[in-house]
Amino acid sequence: MNFLKSRLFRLIASLGLAALFYFLCPPCFNKTYLLVVLVLLVLILNLDKYIGKAAFLTHITRIAVGGLFIFSGFIKANDPAGFSYKLNEYFEVFGQGFSCDMKVEGAAVAGCPCKPDAVSATSVTPVAPPTSALKPLWEFFAEHSLFLAIFICGIEIVLGIFLLIGFQTRISLWLFLGMIVFFSFLTFYSACCNKVTSCGCFGDAIKLTPWESFWKDLILLILIALLFAGKENIRPLSSNSILMAALVGVGTFASFAFPVYTYRHLPMIDFRPYAIGTNIYTATHEKDPGTTGCQRDSTVYEFYYFQSKQDSMAGKFKRFTMDSLPDSTWNYYCRYDMKVRTGNCAATIMDFNITEPESGANLNDSLLQKKGVQFLVIMYDITLVDRAVMGKVNLFYDAAAKAGTPFNALASVTPEQTTNFRTETGAKYPMLTVDQTALKTVIRSNPGLVMLRDGVVVGMWHHNDWPTYEEAMSLGK
Repeated sequence: MNFLKSRLFRLIASLGLAALFYFLCPPCFNKTYLLVVLVLLVLILNLDKYIGKAAFLTHITRIAVGGLFIFSGFIKANDPAGFSYKLNEYFEVFGQGFSCDMKVEGAAVAGCPCKPDAVSATSVTPVAPPTSALKPLWEFFAEHSLFLAIFICGIEIVLGIFLLIGFQTRISLWLFLGMIVFFSFLTFYSACCNKVTSCGCFGDAIKLTPWESFWKDLILLILIALLFAGKENIRPLSSNSILMAALVGVGTFASFAFPVYTYRHLPMIDFRPYAIGTNIYTATHEKDPGTTGCQRDSTVYEFYYFQSKQDSMAGKFKRFTMDSLPDSTWNYYCRYDMKVRTGNCAATIMDFNITEPESGANLNDSLLQKKGVQFLVIMYDITLVDRAVMGKVNLFYDAAAKAGTPFNALASVTPEQTTNFRTETGAKYPMLTVDQTALKTVIRSNPGLVMLRDGVVVGMWHHNDWPTYEEAMSLGK
């Protein structure tokens, strides 16, 4: 037992685990980068005696980790419904089993990065997606994704507060470690296997790719290791037990009350592309390149050629640029498009298309450019609409119709669903069709009310805060 507690055992165990991770590293991740991370972790674990003497390093790391967890938790808690949608993406992927369509980073450097022309989809027999034996478990999680979203947000904020005030340091650090290892697995799986294209770590405020998020988690893992090394330097903010109990109580209550409040109303800070002040018609169109500050994507094209069939079979290709294309003695193989700058001219809203359910006609131009005030009631799923509020919606529509104010419902529905819905609720207003995912993004409420003036969003209401027509029209007067 003494040997298991010794530094020699720690050194042997840490080196063994590091070697295992290194040799099991899949080709989607650069082994050199992994080696650097593993060396840092091994050094921190085995030199903790000396690192712990640098109290300032512990405190800087403590503020960085605690602050980042509070910030991350707050951003997600500001929009728990949106975070629950992201969790559902993960649960859906896991329900199909842990398959991997691996994308190898750095292939462009190693040789020709281009893929052969894809086989036409019409010639491929459709294959049903794989199913995991644990699919019922993931379906259970999906059904309770909102609860999980609120719980995860609250835990992140609570742990950040605990670390900053020095409460239950050892337990907090182990929870930090468990969470970051779990999130690292999720982000690495998403990045390496090309499963979920955005992690949702910071909601819609800061969008990270899975690889960016994975690197963020690796950095946090290193910082948490530093906190373990200097844990003796983390002391309670105050020796007054009453004050500490008050800070813990208030912090814990606020951490869970905030996401519950924003779910029952609307995000306090709106980072979505439909936020108040947005001209939806303009946002759905690409900017004119002549617009001030508008820059298109900048892409470098690399062309790969070979001279003989033997070269092609051996994988011997030569790279050319647009300015130095070869003569006709060379044979074209493939092209690699490398984006060197992401522009800002593209439309910020890509999937918002209003269609008339009977004819299928697109109504974006006629509705989104309409002058004056108009109201849109958003229902991303009419089967889940809170029937208790439909009476208020009908009264609102009656008042709007009497005043001559346009009022339309946007929903993801079939004609049969529309007929049944009208029978159940007595709805008389026009119902137009929009993609469900887009509607979930417009407003985090089912139903929710959006007010436009000259195509610009000027007001939004959750169904728990449904206004009267007069209250809505008084907005901005």
